[in-house]
Amino acid sequence: MGRAQEEGHGLIYNMRLSTVGSTRASEIGTIHEPTGLDLAMKLHYLKAVYIYSSETARDLTVTQLKEAMFVLFDQIAWTTGRFSRRDSGRPYIKCNDCGTRFVEGECNLTVEEWLGKPDRSVDEVLVYHQPVGPELAFSPLIYVQMIRFKCGGLALGLSWANIMGDAFSLFHSFNLWTKAISGEKIFIPKTFNVNKTFQSPNPTVKDPDSIKRVNPVGDLWVTPNNKKMSNYSFTLAIADQISPHFPANSDGYLPVFEILTGIIWKCIAKVREETKPVTVTIIKKDPNDLKPNGSIRNSQMISSVSVDFPVGEASVEELVRCIGEGKDERDGIDEIGDENLDLVVYGARLTFMDLSEVRLYEAKVNGKSPESVYCNVEGIGEEGLVVVYTAVKAEERVVTMSLPEEEIDRVKLEFKKCGLI
Repeated sequence: MGRAQEEGHGLIYNMRLSTVGSTRASEIGTIHEPTGLDLAMKLHYLKAVYIYSSETARDLTVTQLKEAMFVLFDQIAWTTGRFSRRDSGRPYIKCNDCGTRFVEGECNLTVEEWLGKPDRSVDEVLVYHQPVGPELAFSPLIYVQMIRFKCGGLALGLSWANIMGDAFSLFHSFNLWTKAISGEKIFIPKTFNVNKTFQSPNPTVKDPDSIKRVNPVGDLWVTPNNKKMSNYSFTLAIADQISPHFPANSDGYLPVFEILTGIIWKCIAKVREETKPVTVTIIKKDPNDLKPNGSIRNSQMISSVSVDFPVGEASVEELVRCIGEGKDERDGIDEIGDENLDLVVYGARLTFMDLSEVRLYEAKVNGKSPESVYCNVEGIGEEGLVVVYTAVKAEERVVTMSLPEEEIDRVKLEFKKCGLI
């Protein structure tokens, strides 16, 4: 059902909860209508953790953080509302200013000790998460957790209901929050309701390959899984661990995400002993940026890549070519989502998400970038998810994986064989 931090959980203790909203009340009766693509993502939750050094964050107070959140939510107050349902069952957000849950806690390690752990999935405990439901009218859509380290450093963890907006919306909002902490003026364009009219879906037309229908979950928005999922996160160098797997292009361009996806796809395929055909999902930033710059909405590119050969025996170069030919499935997902069905996107097929273009380290506090950033998704289907994003050093990448627990050790062994870890 999702994990929430508890008093005494591991190294985190002294938890305290409060609520933060906007300073301006929404007009009575204001609502926000999710699109079909938004609704398709309702069982998923984006997670991010930013860790700041003691030098950067020692003097940062809870009051300063909350005051900056007031400024942020004045711009996007609808994200602090609550879901309700129409008579048809379709969810919508009541802009009732109920607020975001704010969690405070402490850690008995220093930032240096915490970052000394090689598997960055330990950062999962720095995010407070609860799913939406079972009482929609009382479920916050965002949780923000502030953990103070023994040295005075700070971890800021966010759980963000994916139905509100994609990962690029989340990180854009976080960057603006840090600007507000520094006293800068911020602005987020209004996210206008989008009304789309689709013809009655043809029952002979199959669903997009990148989604899976699940039995109705009701008002508790949790992905149904029969397998226990496990997380693993590691950092690798482009020059030493990625480039050797791919021939150099004459123009010097290196498709880092695609190469890394090909390598990891091969490793997982070997563990699963997959027979052909095989389909994976690729999630990236929309290259045409269909939404207004800075608006909060789901517009991420969701592509399906199918092959009819054994992936474990294929070359990385061949897989990179196939990834480049992926089919954008957003229109189909938007249409299916508008039917108010319960769907799984992340992990319906093995999913690779590219966050390399996100400017994670522009989230500066007192002029200083975070020491570390962690990204993942809660509510992943049984096929698993691989997230790739830039590390502190631009020439490195972080990989965060969520796979069935029964596979994770064998996949790591394949990684060692090919030099990833």
